[in-house]
Amino acid sequence: MSSSDPPQRPWADSKAPDWAAPLPLPRSNPPELPASEVAELIRTKRAGVDFLVVDVRRMDWENAYIRTSINLPAQSFHQSLPALVPILKKVPLVIFTCNSCTITGRGPRIAAWYQDALDAQGIESSSARVLTGGIKGWVATYGDVGDLTVKI
Repeated sequence: MSSSDPPQRPWADSKAPDWAAPLPLPRSNPPELPASEVAELIRTKRAGVDFLVVDVRRMDWENAYIRTSINLPAQSFHQSLPALVPILKKVPLVIFTCNSCTITGRGPRIAAWYQDALDAQGIESSSARVLTGGIKGWVATYGDVGDLTVKI
């Protein structure tokens, strides 16, 4: 790859899930953020001001979720971007999670769409990240930690 080649988009070579098939491919590839760093944010910063965790699960949103997170299902996120960007851009770090956050999963795709929208509007006050390992990884590490996880 030469320095003039665009960055690799992992979902460009994979089949989009049915809900995402009619939507554009994301252009960006936001970096991951380890669960330990998210836990530190929850314990030391203000959710909704300094950071925000966005859980994009829909039908599989069960058993547990990250304390302070909000739920914005992936299936309607792209269509909601025009209304969400003016709100979310006020938060410097927006962390997206789904069930496992595999490289072509919902969390990375939604994070990329959010970052694409920020980039298209020249907004630098906010940026997207993806929770490493998704909620499965989070629960494996912090599932029994009451100040970090809410069990349903």
